[in-house]
Amino acid sequence: MKFKFFVGILLALAIVVQAQGQDSGGKWSVETSLTFPMVSIYMLKVSYQITERSEVGIGPAFQNWKNMEEEPLGQANAYTLLLSYRFYFWRNFHTEIELWPAYNRFESYVDGKTYSGLELWAEYKVGYKINLLNDPNLYLAIQPGIGQALWMQKRWPGMGEKTQWDLFRESIIFIPQVVVGFKF
Repeated sequence: MKFKFFVGILLALAIVVQAQGQDSGGKWSVETSLTFPMVSIYMLKVSYQITERSEVGIGPAFQNWKNMEEEPLGQANAYTLLLSYRFYFWRNFHTEIELWPAYNRFESYVDGKTYSGLELWAEYKVGYKINLLNDPNLYLAIQPGIGQALWMQKRWPGMGEKTQWDLFRESIIFIPQVVVGFKF
């Protein structure tokens, strides 16, 4: 439901830009992930082009992922602020770093308790932006990367005995990110 809402907003704005029939030449863009909803993460990011080769972004995200068979066993309920920096190193090829500070109410399936606290997650990506439908304003960004936990205020069952370095090292995961967006 949340994903449909985000995609609906994105498509409505894309139709307005498409109706103009030309490159807006604007420095703003808005994006949402096509792959994150598969794991119950919903995000919407607004970016601003600060130089010809770089842009910064900010937006809300809600993480509602669930692990039934692997640690951590439980369900996240994380209200998140997404912060990003993207750098274009050659044409539409880019690197991006995202910080995901969140307030998470993690419901543990191990002990039935809820662990509430602040967390910080980071994602590092390399990608390429493709224009869609011959429209320079509508695009798809394919940007796989890795993500990892940087810090947690409350440790969930199975994580309490780990050092900060263990958390940092053992939380690394692959992120197959595909984003749809438009600039205005």
